[in-house]
Amino acid sequence: RRAVDGASVVAVMGCCLSKQTTDTSQNVARNASQREIAWKTTGIVGLRDARLTSLPAKIFSADVAPKCRNVDASNNKIASLPPSIGTLVNLQRLTLTVNALATLPDELAQCVNLRVLVLDRNAISRVPDCVLASLTKLQTLSLAHNKLAAMPSVASLAKLEKLSVAGNALTSLPDGAGRCVSLEELDAGDNPIDVIDASLGALTRLRVLNMERTRVSAVPPEVFEGCVSLVTMSLHGCPVDADAIEETSGFKAYAARVRDKHGKKIHGGAMVGSRGLDDGVDRATAGRNIAPHR
Repeated sequence: RRAVDGASVVAVMGCCLSKQTTDTSQNVARNASQREIAWKTTGIVGLRDARLTSLPAKIFSADVAPKCRNVDASNNKIASLPPSIGTLVNLQRLTLTVNALATLPDELAQCVNLRVLVLDRNAISRVPDCVLASLTKLQTLSLAHNKLAAMPSVASLAKLEKLSVAGNALTSLPDGAGRCVSLEELDAGDNPIDVIDASLGALTRLRVLNMERTRVSAVPPEVFEGCVSLVTMSLHGCPVDADAIEETSGFKAYAARVRDKHGKKIHGGAMVGSRGLDDGVDRATAGRNIAPHR
């Protein structure tokens, strides 16, 4: 045994083997083992910013898959999910933002315990019908900033509270959205959508409706009248007639709800800007806004 440049070296039959290299390999193996033990112990698989092009096969092994509750592999380069994703039958949260996914496998439908599915900023152009039909426990579904030109029905998602499809190529709101009776927030901004479905009026829990930078030109009276919890609506960047919106049946009740919610802040002047209060509609005349947009 002798020292070379500060590293311990063992001479074996004319070959030199760096102990430092050996230790590094052992550490990598040890860390991987500890990571897998943590996955099984906590049910949390954290793989953000890991330079992955696919999910590790170990996640889908018989000793890990049943334990997985939360998988976050955001900020990678994952281009597809394997059919074995269906083995994660106890998975409750799946977050894969900022990846390279183009579609979703049918087997995702087997993850029937999913509560949160966040797939923002990928390249998804298709969501299989069977996936949304099966994931009936979803509370949050976010597909913002993908390449969706169409969506399967969300009518089966009775427990859904938050839905975001902003920044896609949708020409209409997802079919069945009006049947998501638990829905509280709906963000469909930055899509070429031209109509707000009157069926949304059935959503008595809806608090936030964002249709910014769409082609919407009117709000159905059913929405103002039926969405009795609505206090935040944005139509900025839309070709709406502000006067016509104000004349829509139910608008006054909506405005009153917003005033009631924000009354103390408004009274203190904290929410008043140079254009008055923001009611979510672009106006040519300053000072006429009556309800805060956020």
